[in-house]
Formats: sequence, structure tokens, C-alpha cells
Amino acid sequence: MRKMRVGALVAAGVLAGGFAATNASAADLGGNCCADLEERIAELEATTARKGNRKVSLTVSGWVGQQVMWWDDGAESNAYVTDLGSTLGSHVKFTGQA
Repeated sequence: MRKMRVGALVAAGVLAGGFAATNASAADLGGNCCADLEERIAELEATTARKGNRKVSLTVSGWVGQQVMWWDDGAESNAYVTDLGSTLGSHVKFTGQA
């Protein structure tokens, strides 16, 4: 019962804190509005795998399991490409090291 009370108090505090927060304006074009976003983008770009980067290896393996079903009853014919089922379906695996 005590955990439920603590949880309710925490939820109420979070809710009240959300209402007390200041509103942000979408038209705020002053000074340093997007510096944190641009910094994060720069970090992500620095860690991407590029051609010639010897520190990253990626292996793609697996199989594609599909079948072609064709039928002709004399009046009409058609072909369908279908999976082989859940146990023999396509499987792709990505294995990497950095």
C-alpha cells in the first residue's frame, strides 16, 4: 500500500511539474535555439560508418525463402509469389563489430 501512495505522489509531482514548465515558442529564432540539436547531429555524423573506416565491420547473412505457384485450368492461368511459411520464411541477420 505504501508503494502505491509513493507512486501516486510521484505521478502527481510529475504532472504538476509539467504544468509549471514554461512554454516554448515555435517562432523563437533568437541566438542559440538549435545548438544542442546541431551538436547531436555532429556527434552522430562522426560515428557513422563510412567507406574506408577500418574500425567497423558488418556482415549481412541469411536466406530468402519464397515460392512461385503457377496454375492453368484451361480458362485462366495465374502465378503467385508466396512465402514458404513461418518456419521456412525469409531470414536476414546483421552482425557487426565496432
